[in-house]
Amino acid sequence: MKKNQTNILPKYQKGQINFFTGKVTSINQGLHFYNITLQLQDKSDINIKLEPQTKPPIQGQIYHFKTICLLKNEELILMNQTYNLAYNVLDMQTLYETYLAFYECAPISFAIVKDELENYLHKIKNKVLKQITYNLYCKNKNKFLISKAALKIHHNYYGGLGYHTLTMLKMAESLLKIYPFLNSDLLFAGTILHDMEKIKELDLEQKNYTPKGLLLGHLVMGACELEKEAQLLGFQDKEEVLLLKHMLISHHGLLEHGAAKRPQIGEAILLWYLDNIDCKLTSLQEFLQKTTTQTFTKPIPVLERKGFYKSLDLDQNNDDE
Repeated sequence: MKKNQTNILPKYQKGQINFFTGKVTSINQGLHFYNITLQLQDKSDINIKLEPQTKPPIQGQIYHFKTICLLKNEELILMNQTYNLAYNVLDMQTLYETYLAFYECAPISFAIVKDELENYLHKIKNKVLKQITYNLYCKNKNKFLISKAALKIHHNYYGGLGYHTLTMLKMAESLLKIYPFLNSDLLFAGTILHDMEKIKELDLEQKNYTPKGLLLGHLVMGACELEKEAQLLGFQDKEEVLLLKHMLISHHGLLEHGAAKRPQIGEAILLWYLDNIDCKLTSLQEFLQKTTTQTFTKPIPVLERKGFYKSLDLDQNNDDE
């Protein structure tokens, strides 16, 4: 046990139950227990003992532990009683504040993204589209709202996947007013689901792709999950399911960019463009934030590796009215 860990324990009493949330930074198997080092939000560490028959947590993940303080060999120790991934236990606002202590996160809270995204979910009126989208969202909600959208390219911070999806929904809602021939239910459903399988495509801890992610990709994985859900609901032969699957497998637009088919309905075209716009402009914004005024950014991968000019703030030169 580290010195900064032993100094914490005297404030606890034998038999006391305590709860801790933090990032597991190391796991070592001792003679009688696993020794779990948990980094708390204030960057202090505590040692939690885990029974050897208990499956240990994954290093680098944020967990919520329930412990009991025991006396062993005249020394107070924190013994694990139960633990779970923090995103399965904490509310989204508390979770966001916790993740901010350890990682780069989306510019708005997981809780705000959740509430606003669910408002769009409730706007879907078509029974088939609503039930499928609602079920898949609920099954994946917690991990979806905290996940990154990518490993490197865009929205590559925690909460990036939900934030990217919400931004696209807002753009979609605006453009539906200009192009009312498009079906809002289909567009909202496709937007909510288009990247959902990234939670299984990406291994965020290993900073790599999963085998499924490499061999199938989130477009095909998304269509497969959609088909499973449609089968469970008895909707497999519905026109809505066919159109929604088409949107998922075509949303990268071009075959050379990973699309299984080119978009062939209006909603699929718009989904592709919305995805492309948010990916490229968000990347540009992030590069500009790191660039000195009146100079060029470093080459931006999603923008043909070109550098972009950061101009003076033109709003400062507005004439007084």
